[in-house]
Amino acid sequence: MFTGVLWSAVDKLSTQTVQFILGIILARLLTPTEYGTVGLLLVFITISKVFMDSGFTVALIQNQERTDADISTVFVFNIAISLISYSVLWIAAPYIASFYNLEIISSLLKVLALSLIINAFYSVPYTLISITLDFKTISKINFASTIFSGLIAVYMAYHGYGVWALVAQTLINSITMVVMVWIFNSWRPSFVFSKKSFKKLFSYGSKLLVSSLLERIVSDLSSLLIGKYLSTKNLGFYTRGTQFTNFFSSGLRSILDRVLLPGLATVQNDMDLLVRHVKQIIRLNALITIPIFFGLFILSKPIIQVLLTDKWIMAVPIMQIFCIARLITLICSINVNLLYIIGRTDLALRQQFLKITVRIILVMLSIKFGIIYIALAELLSTAIHYFINSYYPGKLMNYGAFKQLRDVLPFFIAGLVMAIIVYFTTIGIENNILKLVFGPLVGISTYLLMIRLLKIKELKYLIQKIKELKK
Repeated sequence: MFTGVLWSAVDKLSTQTVQFILGIILARLLTPTEYGTVGLLLVFITISKVFMDSGFTVALIQNQERTDADISTVFVFNIAISLISYSVLWIAAPYIASFYNLEIISSLLKVLALSLIINAFYSVPYTLISITLDFKTISKINFASTIFSGLIAVYMAYHGYGVWALVAQTLINSITMVVMVWIFNSWRPSFVFSKKSFKKLFSYGSKLLVSSLLERIVSDLSSLLIGKYLSTKNLGFYTRGTQFTNFFSSGLRSILDRVLLPGLATVQNDMDLLVRHVKQIIRLNALITIPIFFGLFILSKPIIQVLLTDKWIMAVPIMQIFCIARLITLICSINVNLLYIIGRTDLALRQQFLKITVRIILVMLSIKFGIIYIALAELLSTAIHYFINSYYPGKLMNYGAFKQLRDVLPFFIAGLVMAIIVYFTTIGIENNILKLVFGPLVGISTYLLMIRLLKIKELKYLIQKIKELKK
């Protein structure tokens, strides 16, 4: 698992860094309105992807006795659902464009939705690679597809293609992924569809499908409402503000989701061992994420001014709010994975109904006050979601919310002291570039000192494991 985490981290660090750089270039070339338009479209694409998967790929990972018939059944099912999803979006595109009073959405969505069909051809072989924890291969695939699609998008944006540059980036990324996954993966589909396999996988995956669908809709609710009741320009600011935090949080969550499920599924029947592993994972996660998000919070304004220019300054408070929210989200993700690992997707589904109610109420109450209040509503709902997500781990494993918070408390103290010192040492520096150079240096030094003073052992453990892998 640790080797898988390391290679998955290399993958995410490299691809996310490239995406981050390319995103900065594109943000300078494009307008907030263009970014908001594509951000709105991607909501419908991501919701469709949930239907495509239907929880079957997670079912393949969780099932330690999977057969070739199981794998082939999922492959055939994904392709069929992708064609149905594309047809639905094609028909719905004009109505969506009319709802948002943006005629261009219709043609953009029809083209962008082609990525659903393309993705269906690599979803299963990609999952099979992750089951073996071969994240070295996955790293190569993701890195190459990110660079290739990103460079083409930058070229198109520079030559005036506007929002179509972002559409092309998504499509080319999907095509490159398909080609490379089939090159690196030896499995070939038999195109067998087994009713027995379908029933077995669906009994697990159906609850996960509904749960994931609710989570996706709830997560994207703010974007849908901002695009309708405020403007795509405001959605552009909101999207860009969340993208800075998502650069780290989505990468870290992806690493956890990729490795936790296939790794911990092997000890799913030993509850004590499972909890010990999870406790260590939560502490290691806190060791890395807390200084990152606290640092981003303090340095958010110079980051946006230097990298994106002042035209994106409205994204600063959004970024700060989501720095705190994403810290909570990562622990939530671990708790949800715990239920998947022990096969209790029914409990995960039960939680989703409660979580969606909380988020809808809070977001609807905040929508009339603007994007900052919407972000605050997201933060509050995320905090409530944490206690909902950790309820069943507490009940079934005796490792609930307060025990988890107690485990991360030393890291929070270290991060808070770091943030305060960085704030007061950079407040008198007028040059933003100097702030971005001096701030991280002070922050890293302070955090390492606090780790030592608080006698936190996880850093030493992490260094030791890396040295063992090098040997």
